[in-house]
Amino acid sequence: MCKCIIQGLLICINLSTSLRSSLYFCSTPLNCSCEQGCFSGVLEKAKYLFIFYTGFLPLLGNCKANKAKNTAGHNHCKGNEGVTELDQAVLHVRDGSEASSAPKVSQWQADVPVLASPLHTIDPFRYASLRKPTVDVQISTEVLKVVGTQDNMIAIADAFFNSVATRIPIVSVPRFNERLPSLSLSTPADFSALCLCMYLSQQHPLSQAESMQSSLYVTAKSFISLLEATSYQSLEVVQCRLLLTFYEMGHGIYPAASISIGACARMARYIGLHKANKQTLQPGSTRIDAEERRRVWWAVVNLERFINLCSGDALFGTDDPQAQDSLPIEDSIWLQRQQTTNHTLSTTSDVTVGQFARECQVSHLVGRVLRHVFDPTSDPAFQANEALQLERTLMAFMPLLMDEELQFGKYCAALGICSSALFTLYDSAMSRLQENSEVDQLRIFSSLEPLSRRIVDFSGQLFGKAEDIDYETLSPYVPYSLYQAAAVQCQLRKKTGDGVYETGLDSLKQVLRYFNKRWLIAGIVTFL
Repeated sequence: MCKCIIQGLLICINLSTSLRSSLYFCSTPLNCSCEQGCFSGVLEKAKYLFIFYTGFLPLLGNCKANKAKNTAGHNHCKGNEGVTELDQAVLHVRDGSEASSAPKVSQWQADVPVLASPLHTIDPFRYASLRKPTVDVQISTEVLKVVGTQDNMIAIADAFFNSVATRIPIVSVPRFNERLPSLSLSTPADFSALCLCMYLSQQHPLSQAESMQSSLYVTAKSFISLLEATSYQSLEVVQCRLLLTFYEMGHGIYPAASISIGACARMARYIGLHKANKQTLQPGSTRIDAEERRRVWWAVVNLERFINLCSGDALFGTDDPQAQDSLPIEDSIWLQRQQTTNHTLSTTSDVTVGQFARECQVSHLVGRVLRHVFDPTSDPAFQANEALQLERTLMAFMPLLMDEELQFGKYCAALGICSSALFTLYDSAMSRLQENSEVDQLRIFSSLEPLSRRIVDFSGQLFGKAEDIDYETLSPYVPYSLYQAAAVQCQLRKKTGDGVYETGLDSLKQVLRYFNKRWLIAGIVTFL
């Protein structure tokens, strides 16, 4: 962009903070030697950005001061000299009747055209040619204030891809890095907002923090609302929403998380992400681009299922995945821009897939559990058979996920989701104990106890020592399963008085305290 354009934009924005008390402004002309006609073209838009921010009309053209009235100590433009038709559209000159009732003013003020209220000036949001640059400048300016220099943003991005992105891998590293060097006031607002959400997602709770609804969180959320209100419909907007929802879920910001994931699902569907697993490559796109879109859609599905699992709801904004839908490829392959064949959702559990693909498989089962528990059929026999089928399928994943976690150290999220689904399934059966036989009651208790014991042992093995924990990569999908296991240990302790359950409960509480240093949702341990 020509330097004179940027200069004009900056002048208009800077003036907005200092000239709100002025009735009129006359600038000295900006000298532009470029051949694109910036001063008369794009800089003209800058003038209307100024109108938007201040409600006043700057005359950026040549202006001759009225020397005869300069003795009053005020410089102003003579009449409406040099004013364009668009300028006239925002001027409001009082008629004779208004002037007669108005209080007397000095001679220099009487000659100055009176501007309309900011509410009656040109509204840039009503014009497509003004709306986007207005939002771009507004959001990018604020984001740059937060992230600082470009070097700072590079460091923030590197930290993001080594921490949060390992748990919600939805942003392509090469594609992001290609766009990062252009971060400036003219950067598209959706990309700037994505940078801010990446920074937000890395924030840790302060000691004794009661909430993570910080000013940074409110700013990021307001920017996303502004993007949606001004018709930004892009993959970046969905990624912003996802990272914000991930943050809300991880820090227990409800019902905001439920509302956010619903909005995220609608936007994702609107831009066609629900077709990402079913369509061929779009013209001009690459397999890597298609993989990013597929990952974003799967992340929406997974996060929505988990949030509904925590809140007890079977209403989804996304369709249930189909058996032939493609799973995300292995993370390391995607990062290296290698091409490979995608596994499908129907791939058996004994086939090794990436951690994100495994989360997708488990989350699909979570959706079935939610419908079974919170939207049951009226057929008791069908319900009983479906419960057994879901239990067997989920239990088949448990040893596999534990083994994969020990081997690769990255499958704990899928393990946490799977465990939570099983606890929810058993809890539903427990609530209907009066309808079940004594044999069924014993079977449910005999399933709950070993499941909670496995969580106690495995969590102690993975997170038992604070010095061995990488807090940056802890998954917010895990604490809910730890809490459910702790609740079972607490009940068994009260019922039997056995000290082994007291020990198990204490172990889970300690692990939850460790998680609370990264995700505030783990603070629910205080209720045990």
